[in-house]
This record gives sequence, C-alpha cells and structure tokens, in this order.
Amino acid sequence: MNLNDQRMLAEVLIWMYDKINKSALSSVVVSNGDFCRVNREKCSMGKAMIQILLRSEGEVQFKKFQVILLFAVLFNLSAMNAWAAQGQWASFIYLFQKSDALVDDSSTIGLANKISQISTGFSNDFKPQKGKTDTIHYIRVNDYLLKGESLAGKPFGLIRIESTDKKILDRYVESLADLVKDRFRLEARFAVTRQLNYTDADTLQRLKDNAPKRGNGEEQPNVVVFPLSKTAAWWGQTQEKRQNYFFENPALFGKDHIGHNGVGFKYIQHIFRKLYHSRFIDSKQDFMTYFEYADADASTFDALLSGLRNPGLNQEWEYVEEKPIVYGKRMATPEEMLKP
Repeated sequence: MNLNDQRMLAEVLIWMYDKINKSALSSVVVSNGDFCRVNREKCSMGKAMIQILLRSEGEVQFKKFQVILLFAVLFNLSAMNAWAAQGQWASFIYLFQKSDALVDDSSTIGLANKISQISTGFSNDFKPQKGKTDTIHYIRVNDYLLKGESLAGKPFGLIRIESTDKKILDRYVESLADLVKDRFRLEARFAVTRQLNYTDADTLQRLKDNAPKRGNGEEQPNVVVFPLSKTAAWWGQTQEKRQNYFFENPALFGKDHIGHNGVGFKYIQHIFRKLYHSRFIDSKQDFMTYFEYADADASTFDALLSGLRNPGLNQEWEYVEEKPIVYGKRMATPEEMLKP
C-alpha cells in the first residue's frame, strides 16, 4: 500500500471510529467540512464496513473490534505524519495593524530589533543558502487583492518561516504574537510541502529540466503569496478524474484545453514557485502557493495567473476558491518590512 492509499485508509478508519465512539478524533484530520458530503466513496465504504460488523458480530466481538479499530486509526495516523514529513513545514504570518495602534519610524525600529532577536535561529532567506531547513523571510506588502479587487485593511507585513519541525514554527508564532500584541494582530497560515499528486514521469522530468534557479532578494525581489482551496465537488471526484484536468485533454474539455500543467510550463522558466499543502492541517485553505520573480517578469506572472484562470485553457480553475493574494517585496530585515 502506498502512502496516499494509506492516508485515505486513515480517513475511512477515523470516520468509522468517530461514528462508533462519538469521538472528536476525526477533527484532528478531517477538518474541511462534512466528510461524508465531500468524500462519498470513502464514507460509503466506512458505513458498509460498520453495517457488516453490526449484523455479524455479537456485542463482545464488536467491543473487540472497537479496540482493534482504535489501534488501526492510530497506526494509520502515522501515514498523515509521514505525508507531512516528506517536506518542509511553513507558516505564513500576516501582521495586521490594530486600529488603535500607532506605527511610525520610532516605534517600528525597536520592534524590528526585537523581531530580529527572536529570529536568530533561522537562516535569512533573502539570500538563500543551500542545506538550510530553518529559514525566515520578511515581506513588505504592497497589495492585498481578491480576484483582482483591492481589500481594505491589508497586512502591514508578512513573515514566512520554514522548518522540518512544526513545533519550532508554533513556538515562533507564539513568541511573535506576544512581542507585537500592542500594535499588530497576527494571522498564521500553516502548510507543508510534499510529493506532487498530478504528475507523471515526463512531467517530473520537464519540471527538473525547466525549473528556474532561485535568485536572491535583489535578483527576484517580487513575492506573491496565494492561498486557495478546492470545492467539495473537486474532492468528491476520484484521483484519476482530477488528474485529467492537469494534462492537455481537448477530447474532454474542448479544443483549447492545455490543462494546469500546460499553462504552467509556458512560464516555468521565469517564475520560481513553491507549493505547500494545508488540507487536513489548516482549515483556512487547502494550499499555499508561493512565487518569486524579477521585475522584468512581472507581466509573465500576470500571464501565468490569467492562463490558469482561463476556463478554456484550464477547466480545473472552476473548482478553485481563491483567497486574498499578497503582492509584496522581499526584504532583508524586519525594519525594512515594517517601515511605514
């Protein structure tokens, strides 16, 4: 059984355990709405297994099954941890200015120095260093948009931290929240990198051959942080059906269809991209997408986003629920990030 199959089995077992024991354990993993509504096949599988046991087993045997099921749940939860552990944890920390707080040059200098002090355990990602797993990145926010429309109350700044140990991120968010509580309200979004779902060997090779080298904050100063989710209808489809949307498939979706991957490969050499997964981790979104690019490639990024949103080219986007997008600049220090 591969890791994805084990993860899906874990969801079924957790659903079953929840129904039998009325436990809150399912909330640990199944955090994106009604499990049965979104995952009809897995829910039906769980119901069928329970009904068989109810018909065929006496109460004593059923109690034994409850114990066995609990161990199965706990064992398969390790699949969830392994699924996350394949990559790097990240927290995107949005700093929203409080309405009654004064933020000026004199107040931000002292605060920036304190942020630098609690960030000493992280490598500054303004100039990326190979082999560093605990990194921090300061982003000055220029625009805060939802489907192209400006939103009021944009974040004052955004900090992205990464580590292979989520506890390190949790401690940092807690420390930062206490440090800035008089001036800023924090919103932390968590996610993790992992293996790509909708790829094949050829796609992986093309990614390897064409992915751009990541530049530093001077070479690629622009940042886009784009959280998004997929609809219940998307997650209700099988893996095979979902994968169809990522590849060129004019027979299914029309003559102009090139799919998500096809759109991406048109611009891949100019845009650095990193995908993080939040589903089952942070209910605010299913994915965090992160981009960096040079000033000369700003129009290229706009073309990439426009292509992904074009239903003729990429019908997958009809299942996307966009969250507010941050457009910003990479900064070398907290002081630069917080400068009014």
